Amino acid sequence: MSASAAFYQSREWRALRYQALKKYGGACSACGRSAAKHGVVIHVDHIRPRSKYPHLALRLDNLQLLCHDCNLAKGNRDEIKWR
Repeated sequence: MSASAAFYQSREWRALRYQALKKYGGACSACGRSAAKHGVVIHVDHIRPRSKYPHLALRLDNLQLLCHDCNLAKGNRDEIKWR
């Protein structure tokens, strides 16, 4: 298993991911769409990418919710307002 796969399967990440989904309400922070209302897939995204800032990987304040399309558009950028 790769290090990335191990991270995303870790107990710590799963707990933090759940916290982020609860705290941020399940809607994309960029476009406002949600799984419940619009049927989109919601991703828990690292604002500052884990690949560049591994020390921020398990910080709730470094997470945001993005729909699949917005997450793809953001890519590996490390800005909050990337649009």
